[in-house]
Amino acid sequence: MARLAGKVALVTGATGLMGSVLARAYAQEGADVVLLARRVDKLEELARELRERGSRAACVVLDLADRQALDSAAARAWDALGRIDIVLSNAAPSPEEQQSGTVLSTPDAMWERMHELIVWSPMRLLRALAPRMAANGGGSIITVISTTGVQPTPGYDAYGLAKGTLLLLTKYMAKEWGRDGIRVNALNPGSIVTDPSTYETVHSKAQAHGILERISLGRLGTSAEVIGAAVYLASDESRYFSGQVMNVDGGRL
Repeated sequence: MARLAGKVALVTGATGLMGSVLARAYAQEGADVVLLARRVDKLEELARELRERGSRAACVVLDLADRQALDSAAARAWDALGRIDIVLSNAAPSPEEQQSGTVLSTPDAMWERMHELIVWSPMRLLRALAPRMAANGGGSIITVISTTGVQPTPGYDAYGLAKGTLLLLTKYMAKEWGRDGIRVNALNPGSIVTDPSTYETVHSKAQAHGILERISLGRLGTSAEVIGAAVYLASDESRYFSGQVMNVDGGRL
């Protein structure tokens, strides 16, 4: 039996490499999927693919930097398929923006932008959805954090601080919304190569910089290896699991 049969999942950042992998995984497990991102062409392409595989799929176009559009986007996402049981809050800035400098070198505007994209905008979207989810019996919210938000990684300071803030926000939401049947957990995919075509190159660079020495399994992971944790957190199998961090990082110690 499909583990997410009868559920509707909202995936933000759905057109990114990680987002599209997990949206396909949710659909494969029986969920209908609402795809949210700012690239209309990519959204429609992914939605067509999911429909061809037998899932209902809807698109909501939104730039998370647009504060004024968040409430209406939440309503459109809910109305698109009549409910939302799962939210995967996955939207992220570009890799170039993530590596924006140190505490001394990062401009003030970049600190603000990272928090806007990673914390404030997702929080506004989730605040708009949570009362609807509570009235509908609850559900599962999954935030996607980063090892930079747990362990300082020089050069990723603004990104890491925002991800750390998102982690604490996740715990607050879990604490406050649990009685309404809403579980909130963080998924932490660490040392993951999202583009399979670059795996060997990225793996070699990680080895040269000593990164692999910190990973118990001695290698980088792939997007496909995040699927199991993402599906578990979305499914009823994790119904007594909330306010936690699921690390998928190869044992980064």
